[in-house]
This record gives sequence, C-alpha cells and structure tokens, in this order.
Amino acid sequence: MDPPLHERVYEGIKEDYLAGHFVPGKRIDIQDLATRHRSSKTPVREAAFILVGEGLLTHHSDGGFLVPIFEPAELIELLALHMQMMATTLSSLRESAIRGVLLQTPTLGPRPSAVAVANQATGIFASLAEATRNHQASLLIRGLNERLHYARIAEAVEPAMAEKELATIVDTNVASLSKAMRRRIEAYHMRKIAHQQKIIQKQSSS
Repeated sequence: MDPPLHERVYEGIKEDYLAGHFVPGKRIDIQDLATRHRSSKTPVREAAFILVGEGLLTHHSDGGFLVPIFEPAELIELLALHMQMMATTLSSLRESAIRGVLLQTPTLGPRPSAVAVANQATGIFASLAEATRNHQASLLIRGLNERLHYARIAEAVEPAMAEKELATIVDTNVASLSKAMRRRIEAYHMRKIAHQQKIIQKQSSS
C-alpha cells in the first residue's frame, strides 16, 4: 500500500531538503511544493511544521517557511555537540565495526557536487551511529547531521577538496583505526569550529 499523503509529502520535502533544493534564508513557496508533490497546501504546511520541529526549517517573517542561516556561534555549538556525540559513538564501537562501516562508504568520483559531499559526510557519521545499534543515538546524530547539512554545502566551495577531507576520514590503512578515527573526526570538527571563530572575530572587528 502507498503511504498516506501526509507521510509521502513529508518524505518528499525532506528529500528536497537533502538534495539542496532550497536556498537558506529564502522564503519557500508552499504552492510550488504542493504542485511538486501533487498535493494541496495543507499536507505541505503540516510537513513543514514537522521540519520546523526538527530544526530544519523556521518560520519566515512574511509567512511561510525557510531554511535558517545559522549564526557562527550557533554553528560552533552544533559542531561541538556533533563532535562530542561522535566521540561517544566511536568509544562504543569495536575497531572491526568501524572498519566495516568505512569499507562500505561509496566513493564520490573526481568532480563531486557540494551537495554530494554534504550527503557523504552525513552517510559516514550516520552509519557509524547505526553500527552502535542504539536507535536513539542514531536518531540524534542523524538529526544533527541534517541540521548541519546546508552549512556543509556552503563550506564545500571546492567540493574536490572537501571530498579529500572525507576520504582521509574513511582511510582504513592505519595501524590503530579506532584511535585514528577519533583524531580525524576531532580534527575535522575543530577545523570547522576555528573557521567560524575567525568569522566571529572579523565581525567583531568591523
């Protein structure tokens, strides 16, 4: 049986979100979404309210919804929380489980898009969380990844460089993979946190 209309519309809009179809800060046209997903405006609004609850959308001042643009301080908090949760995740996994996840990570090819790089990051972190078999932890980490999704797209101004950063994370050719993964993931987050701190410094000095 086909899923109920409201579920189908919700899943469809979530796919739009992850595909990078929205522009952060720009009002989302409800009618366009209704047409796209072959529904009336009501199921679209219901789905949008769910996404607001998940932190993926927010209300537009003129009515409707939009993908929020996080301030640097907000991004730092999200990145720090994600880093802490991934550290906890890795500490609960055996090296064989970590290796199994990394070996199953697909490659992106020579010219990946910024969206593909962002989805690759989500895939790596979400798969590690799922390997713990802790459903609640998996939900929390996936939710954080989704909230960081558009920030990751914006950061990947040179997708090939961003892809290389992820390729370093999934490299299994090391003596102690568990320790290496903890260092890599910490370094990955700290680089992004440092970048946001520089933005704050520039804003305060201007």
